[in-house]
Parts: sequence; structure tokens; C-alpha cells
Amino acid sequence: MGSPQDDFYKEAAKIVGEEYVSVEREDIIPYCRDEVSQALKAYDSDYVVVPGTAEEVQEIVKLANKTKTPLYPYSYGTNLSGATSPRKGGAVVVLRRLNRIIKIDQETRTATIEPGVTWGKLIYEAKQVGLEPLPLGGGPHTGGPIGNFNLGGGSTGAMDMNDVVSLEAVLPNGEIFRTGSAAFQGMEQTNPYFRIAWGPNMNELFRGSMGIFGIVTKMIRRLVPVRAIEEPIQVAFPDIESVVGGMKDITQLGICKQIVATNKYQTAAIAATSDVFHNQEEFAKLEDSLPEFLLMAKISCHNEKQAEVYRELINEAISKNNGKLITFEGYVKENLDMLWGGSSVAAIHYLRHEPHLMAFVYVPPHMVPGAQKLAHELLAKLDYKMTSSSGREIPPRIWLAPWERTECFMMEYDIEFNPEDQDSIDKFRKFMPMYFQETMKYGSAQASAGFFRQMEPGLLPSYSKLLRDIKKSIDPNDIMAPSQVFKDL
Repeated sequence: MGSPQDDFYKEAAKIVGEEYVSVEREDIIPYCRDEVSQALKAYDSDYVVVPGTAEEVQEIVKLANKTKTPLYPYSYGTNLSGATSPRKGGAVVVLRRLNRIIKIDQETRTATIEPGVTWGKLIYEAKQVGLEPLPLGGGPHTGGPIGNFNLGGGSTGAMDMNDVVSLEAVLPNGEIFRTGSAAFQGMEQTNPYFRIAWGPNMNELFRGSMGIFGIVTKMIRRLVPVRAIEEPIQVAFPDIESVVGGMKDITQLGICKQIVATNKYQTAAIAATSDVFHNQEEFAKLEDSLPEFLLMAKISCHNEKQAEVYRELINEAISKNNGKLITFEGYVKENLDMLWGGSSVAAIHYLRHEPHLMAFVYVPPHMVPGAQKLAHELLAKLDYKMTSSSGREIPPRIWLAPWERTECFMMEYDIEFNPEDQDSIDKFRKFMPMYFQETMKYGSAQASAGFFRQMEPGLLPSYSKLLRDIKKSIDPNDIMAPSQVFKDL
């Protein structure tokens, strides 16, 4: 554990102020835990430090190099995958005080923001000028993480890499780094809005990098127009094959702002009010009323004439895939509608069941049903059972969406465990490595560099070497998130 007498603590207190640095365990633990870590080995940092500006971040990084103190960047705190574990102690650098929306530019349809900006704040401010960030879920430009940890940045700091135009980061050696047209000195003020400039797209270096290449302190991300008609269209499908086919055909139309699908157990968890969720009989009725899979496609139209064409195209696409249009009423409609725009209420509903791992596969659409079968076989092998609020044994909850430019789909299984039941924890621990090893063999990639630790032996040596060489060149003292990606670095 750290001490107020340590050189790092004393110097950090001068940089950020004594109230923003701590060695107290009750201050540190919240930044070193998430729900998955309840079933994993726990790591604690020696310090937590909360800078308020990019300049303070830069000074903290320089201090860490001087004192050889490991740093673990932490943007806003919505990590759900055990990714923020400070394996080498050191200091967790929390960026939630960097919470300014610096500029919303109507002409370029962008928002210049710091990593502590919440999703709700960005949505509210952007809508004042008729814009919004692209919602979570499939659309024309979904993407992987950009935050300092995989999902560790909150929605604005972590998601939609393809919507990031340029960014500013403090490199592990303490230097300021900018990407895109902002890399040209002076242009960060006059024109930071051109994404592919001066050669390679360096934004990609920070995609899912777990903080090892630096601390993101600012980004410019795309916004999209809010049009006169913003309409969710909901479609019922009888099975996984049908919903995948329907999602593929709807996505290929290129007309939807957002596309996601959930199985009935995920849909029920999101749709239920608190009273229904905690009433076994009522929750069972809700589950029984829902289709096996529910696809939700949001259209964004200038007028009713355009909307009518879009509705007709979607109806044609689903009719080929055993889908049918469906509508809801009352609290079910109200809660499902909150999915659009990243509602915090929908997020709470989505996460309110047992602690769980978001177990991902990223495969072409035709491989999704096989990936589901593989997951069910592994669960059966371990006699790993999950239950819903209805008291019934259920398969894992599923979230399905197009990914990137929709070459692959992302399917997320919520693998739940009971943190008070050792048998449940043991099965969870056994399932995790089995699942990722088997899905890799099946053909699934992973979006986060957190899997690099286990999978590096299977990667092309040239790929691994290039990443290692970059890391060593900008982090000679290995102070930035050591052991998060490379076990030996």
C-alpha cells in the first residue's frame, strides 16, 4: 500500500491538490473492482489520483516516470469485464473531472469532449442544436472501444471508435499526442476535423488498447442529425437463424440509425418495471408474452413520405425471414423505447440481474447460430445453470448487433454467477477460459486487447512484435498499464 510519505504521493498532491490523491483503501477499491471481479483475483493500486486537466495528467505521467510508478488510466467507471485491475499496483488515474464539452460544431457535426463527459450530458447538449451521438447498438458506424480501458470510459469515452475524428492523448513518456489533422501544430484549433491525415489513422492505436499507449484526454467525435421522425420499428422472430437473417437484410438496406436484437430473457429484463422484476409470477407472464427474439430497428426520416418507404423496405426484409412487426403498450413500450439514445434507465435495467460476464463473439452472420450452439454445449458440459426473476432455468441473455461496417455481427452472452455461492463462482471461472478458447477455434475474434494476454501465442509473430515495439518506444520505463496486455511488459 502507498503512504502519504511516498515521493509519488507528495508530488502528486502538489499537482492535483491533496483532496484529489489518496492512499486510503476505501477510496481505492471502487476503482479496482467491477461486478466480474467479484469472481476473479482482486488487485489493488497503491494510490488513486484524480487530475482535473490534461496538463495535470501530463505532469502525473512525468512524475510516474521519475518515480517508476505504474499508472492505470480509468476514464469514467463503467467497466464490466474485469479490465481495470491494476496488476502491478501503482496509481489508478481517474479522469472523471475532465468532464467538459468543449465545443459542439454544427457545421462539422462533431462534439469536442473530454473523457469524463457522460453519455446523458452529451445527448442533452447535442440535441439543443438538433444533433445526437450515434446510439449504442448496430448502425452504419458502430465500433470498438477507444477509452483507456475496454468499456472503462463510459459511453462517450469508450464506444464508437469509428465515430472518433481525432483525439488528444498523453503518451507514456509524457508527450502530448494528437491524431488526424490535429496532429499538425496549430491545426488542433483551426481544423481538427479531418480524420485520415498525414498517413495512417492513428486513432486506431488506441482502440481497445487498455491504456497501454497513453491516456486519452480529449476527442472529437461525430454527431448525427435528429430528424423530424425518429421511429423505432420492432420485429418478432421465432429463432436465432431468423433474427440473424432479418438483421442482415435490414442492415444491408442502409437506412437504420440503430439496429439491435435481444432474446426474450434479455428483453424481459429490460422491459420490466421494478415491481414486475421482483414479482416472480408477473415476470413469468412478461417472459411468456415476448417473442423468442425481438429486433429493434430505428429509422430517422425527414418526413412521412420517406418514413413510409423505409417501413415498406423493412417489412419486405423481415417477411423473407419469418419476422413480423410487433407493437407493445404500457410499461413494456415505455421501457423498450428507452433503449434509443443510451438511456441510463435502460442501462440500469439491462444490468440489474446477477453479476455477469459479457461473453462476446464477433463472427460473420452465418456463423452466429453455431456460436450460440457452442456456448450452450459448454454450459451443459459444466452443468452451469442460470435462472431469471421468474424462477425458471434459462439460457444466457443475448444482445445481438451489427459491428463495424456490418461484415461481422457481435453477439453478447450474459454469463451470470452468484457471488455468494462458491460453486457458482467455480463454474464461472471454468467457463470463461473454455468459452474464449473454443470460440477462438470456431473463428471469433475479440475487440479488446485484454484477450492479448491469453491469445498472444496464436497471433502472427510480426503482429505481436510491432505492438511490442510501439509500446517499448513510447514507454521506456513501462509505467503505463503494465501487464494489462502483455504479461511480461
